[in-house]
Amino acid sequence: MNLKQIFQTVLPQEKLNRSLRILITVNTGMVFVVGIFAPFYAVFVENIGGSIAFAGLSWAVFSIVAGFLTLLFSKWQLEVKEQELMLALGYFIRGGVFLSYAFMGSITQLILTQVLWGIGVAIGTPAFDAVYSAHTNKQDSIIQWGHWEGVAAIATGVAALLGGVLIEIAGYPFVFFAMAVFCFLLGTYVWKLPREVL
Repeated sequence: MNLKQIFQTVLPQEKLNRSLRILITVNTGMVFVVGIFAPFYAVFVENIGGSIAFAGLSWAVFSIVAGFLTLLFSKWQLEVKEQELMLALGYFIRGGVFLSYAFMGSITQLILTQVLWGIGVAIGTPAFDAVYSAHTNKQDSIIQWGHWEGVAAIATGVAALLGGVLIEIAGYPFVFFAMAVFCFLLGTYVWKLPREVL
């Protein structure tokens, strides 16, 4: 079974237009990348000299920055005519985050990286939601959003299974570098798409 057949089985075309299928595919890639690392974040922090408590603090920095800036940026993003470019920018920023993780040298760098990650999420997540919503219809919106949420949850689970093995075999720096490259590729793909597609 090839990739197209898998998508036709999991994501029936009669409910998902081309734009939604593209958005699900690219953002599932992003969710997968984060899922490779997120379950093992505390171990990573311990490896660079932090404690479990500090891991919690630094994750809180990311989450609070992401939440606060999402509230702040949302009004500004309404003025952006091509919101798919904000989605691409979010991918690029997160690529920079994972590149920083690959060369992590201090606790201070970790906190700054967490802030940067919060900025990337605050720019990219509302943009994804807005662009995705623009391509749904009232009649099928539950199915269309359900497909995204279901695929994202599966990708997160598979990524966690794979992430532990990859980190154990190749180590954190290699995995982070690969994650960064993948994010940059996602951002470039969305950036280069014809504007009428998304």
